[in-house]
Amino acid sequence: MIDPRHAIIRNGALLIIPFLAISFGLWNYLPEVYSSKVFSSEIPIWITLPENIFRILIFGVPFILLFGNKEVKQKQGWYLYIFGVTIYFFSYLVQILYPTSSWSTSYLGFTAPAWTTLFWLYGIGLICSRSWLFSSWHRIIYFVLATLFVLLHMLHTTLVYMRINN
Repeated sequence: MIDPRHAIIRNGALLIIPFLAISFGLWNYLPEVYSSKVFSSEIPIWITLPENIFRILIFGVPFILLFGNKEVKQKQGWYLYIFGVTIYFFSYLVQILYPTSSWSTSYLGFTAPAWTTLFWLYGIGLICSRSWLFSSWHRIIYFVLATLFVLLHMLHTTLVYMRINN
């Protein structure tokens, strides 16, 4: 049985906090095209509905996950997570400070806030190797959820990029 203190102190949901701080802390400073009004406009429901379902899952599932001490692949997971959060932060920062730069207006730069998410999500998948709720948890489940979310989010972001560049 898992110590209830571990379900709080080592809860995978804690790893979502830096992402939320970056997203909500910098969101209002992003260029207009990233605003909810523009970004969500004209996106088909067959993209937004599954994208939002997977968004809920990738943010909800860490609440039932735990990270421990010296578990297999955990060290690589921390490196990937820290790298991912860092490049995610810089993907926002570049858009805010240099919105008209060749990077920010390029496909790769414009979509960076979407695709950089995969690094820290995979980091969470490596860090959190077990669940306090399910004894048969396997990290591949989180990798699949993260991959599907990022693919849908990239499709959404690509459609926005194509719309603003036509």
